[in-house]
Amino acid sequence: DEVLIIAYGTSTRRDLTGAVSRITSRDIAQQPVTDPLLALQGRVPGLNITQSSGLPGSYTKVELRGRNSIAAGNSPLYIVDGVPFPGTSLSLDNIMEDGVAISPLAGSNPLNMINVADIASIDVLKDADATAIYGSRGANGVILITTKSAKRQKMTLDANIYTGMGKMAHGVQYMNTQQYLQMRREAFKNDHADPGLFDYDVNGAWDTTRYTNWQKVLLGGTAHLTDAQLAFAGGDSIVQARISAGYHKESTVYPSDFNYQKASARVNLQMNSPNNRGRIVLNTSYVADRNYLPSIDMTTYAITTPNTPEIYTQDGKLNWERSTFLNPMANFLKVYKANTSNLMTNAILSYWILDGLQIKTSVGYNLMQMHELQPNPTRAYNPAFNQVGNTNFGDGTSKSWIIEPQLTYDHEIWNGRLEALVGATLQQETRNQEGVFAYGYTNDALIENKTAASTIYPLGNSYYQYRYNALFGRLKYNWKGKYILNLTARRDGSSRFGPGRQMANFGSVGAAWIFSNEPWVSQALPFLSFGKLRASYGRTGNDQIADYGYYATYSFSSPYQGYAGLLPTRLYNANYGWELSNKAEVGLELGFRNDQLLLRASYYNNRSSKQLVNAPISGLSGFNTIVDNYPALVENTGWEFELNTQNIKSRYFTWSTSFNISIPRNKLLAFPNLENTPYNRFYSIGQSLNVYKGFHYTGINDDGLYGFTDVDGNDKLVAFSPDYAFTKPLGPFYYGGLQNSINYKGLQLDVFFQFVKQNRFSYLYNGPAPGMNRNKPIAVDDRWQHKGDNKTTQQYTQALTEVYQAYSNMQQSDGAIEDASYIRLKNVSLSYQLPGNWMRSAHLRSVRCYLQGQNLLTFTRYKGRDPEVAAVNHEVYPPLRVWTFGIQLGL
Repeated sequence: DEVLIIAYGTSTRRDLTGAVSRITSRDIAQQPVTDPLLALQGRVPGLNITQSSGLPGSYTKVELRGRNSIAAGNSPLYIVDGVPFPGTSLSLDNIMEDGVAISPLAGSNPLNMINVADIASIDVLKDADATAIYGSRGANGVILITTKSAKRQKMTLDANIYTGMGKMAHGVQYMNTQQYLQMRREAFKNDHADPGLFDYDVNGAWDTTRYTNWQKVLLGGTAHLTDAQLAFAGGDSIVQARISAGYHKESTVYPSDFNYQKASARVNLQMNSPNNRGRIVLNTSYVADRNYLPSIDMTTYAITTPNTPEIYTQDGKLNWERSTFLNPMANFLKVYKANTSNLMTNAILSYWILDGLQIKTSVGYNLMQMHELQPNPTRAYNPAFNQVGNTNFGDGTSKSWIIEPQLTYDHEIWNGRLEALVGATLQQETRNQEGVFAYGYTNDALIENKTAASTIYPLGNSYYQYRYNALFGRLKYNWKGKYILNLTARRDGSSRFGPGRQMANFGSVGAAWIFSNEPWVSQALPFLSFGKLRASYGRTGNDQIADYGYYATYSFSSPYQGYAGLLPTRLYNANYGWELSNKAEVGLELGFRNDQLLLRASYYNNRSSKQLVNAPISGLSGFNTIVDNYPALVENTGWEFELNTQNIKSRYFTWSTSFNISIPRNKLLAFPNLENTPYNRFYSIGQSLNVYKGFHYTGINDDGLYGFTDVDGNDKLVAFSPDYAFTKPLGPFYYGGLQNSINYKGLQLDVFFQFVKQNRFSYLYNGPAPGMNRNKPIAVDDRWQHKGDNKTTQQYTQALTEVYQAYSNMQQSDGAIEDASYIRLKNVSLSYQLPGNWMRSAHLRSVRCYLQGQNLLTFTRYKGRDPEVAAVNHEVYPPLRVWTFGIQLGL
């Protein structure tokens, strides 16, 4: 009987015909996170969340029931209090024409612009029955975020503050100086060469007895966290209000004062008419954050040569050692500053015209602004080269509004209850981004001022306008509390598609049978307290594609005889239309021992067709491909299981357990003429879209080199050729979580484990080949030296030889993929609620002290820094092990 938030309304879990999961503010409060998505990690069946980096404010990848689209977006729709929330980053990285990133975050995360302390619940809508009413926007699922609201009560004050620290949980074991120099000298010997003029680490220019543990220098520090929240709430039967404010600051483990800060304020106001027929709800929130980081992920420099000279000179300046040392610490002076603000407001006006008939209108507005700055001062460069300073500037703005009038009807008819909804959506979003590169600063004090630069170059400029409208309806009938039928329909219109293709129809049908309400069940199955069988089928679309993608586009050509012309860069395509997803699901929900044990199981089958991809066309057109709806077919199937048990429940002691597991399967069922498209480089029919395609590693050959299968037999290995034909799935193959909650006389212990079965990129093949002037993991010491050796690493090299080419081929092979499955003690929360008599004597409503730990232990075979953020060919700042202590007061 838990009340869940669904599309345009609420429902009890008992009466649901669709698949909806939820976490509450209690689950969120146990985790010291600023991104609400991280609070969902491992807790929601079917929802796979992966951090791109452990840096605060970094991008988070979200997939709900797999990857549906080959080339379009796969992110779910985010809705906060009825207002769509932008899931697209405003970072300049998105429009940089040369592809150079100025941010270490792989794109910012807009959902950081929500204060997690203001969230009351997060509901995840998964199947067609739950999402089809959102039409094209719900193709990849919907995540509904509901914030805390005012209640009819005496005025209360709640305060919560915590502080803590974070450390790198696990490091890579790199070579020390002696081991490193042995590797380097052996590499020269293998290459029949002597150290050259620029091989400072081994030619005598640097001290061969020095040792710097760069991993410890760069990542061995302590991050500090501080969070403070304050909320006032109360009201009478006419007016209720809640006002809250929050502040969060989080530093990094870098040896400098880098940090992320966020401040927020929110007002919720509810007003009822004296006859309780009319109601107005107003929500306004403002969040501003500031991210101050190095412009590059400094984890990349953990493989710096261990016998480098001193980092600083005696007078505290950066040491360049007579221009022989590229000092990594200089990158701490090339910073990245991002200031983002988000203003979101919405109003809901409702009035009961008649008993059971309500008219309602929801109006929302969202304004997000982002200003980025990435200065490179002169002091960050070797003074011997007289380098002038330069700065990257980026500005982005996103404005959106939405109006949704609705009419609802709820009444008992024919021994059942009929619920009807009809409504419309009008929405518009505009995005504007601009970036410039300013060059020629001679004074670092002016480097953040554009006008002080001698030259300014444009980096990119973009303007998008997206318009969307729809009509939608839902009809639900519950007969005798046993048989439930739910019908939804939506007609969508999107500006992202070609003329005549902008409108489409979507819908679903869902049904449920609560068989535990049948008289014969209590006799035949007395141990069963609840039983429901549900099924659904429907169609949704996907418009997560680029705006204006169907237009013909042009760019400027090189000047000819003093005149600049235009070059066509994309063909016009009026047939550019929707991607379609057909979703089917069946579910079973069972309750035992008076619902002390609840089991939910679901099987789903989603097929996505009319894929928008670069389809091959005749070269006579001037192009080899055109973006078009192609008859490629992607299938996502899977099983989801959720078990909740009340193990012990007595007056003073309770113990409950929650477990969930998801087993997804993704497959490319069809892609006509795949071999003649650019997608042949990455995908294979019958395989998952989440695969790595490359060479097939066969082991170390008799010459001490990595060997691979030569498919075409031409004695050459060429990337994206027929040799590039082997795939290895990355997963995830299954994932989930296990939570145990124990309470004894106000003492509460919550322990949560997250687990993932997956393959990721091996840490052994990051950076240049073993033997070159970069440090390597100690594991590469198991190398080939003589014919007949059975080793895991090929022979060392220090030059661009065939040995290096074999290493480069290894980085592009299935041999670079390894098991990176893990079980992580994700969260531990220990709290104590002071007894009521103590609080009354202190005139307090409640006092709670708590200790929380995040990412405490990780059990894995993966030897890299962290299996979650393992990436190809570079190291990534890992999620930190965090401990926090806090106190919560209620007045």
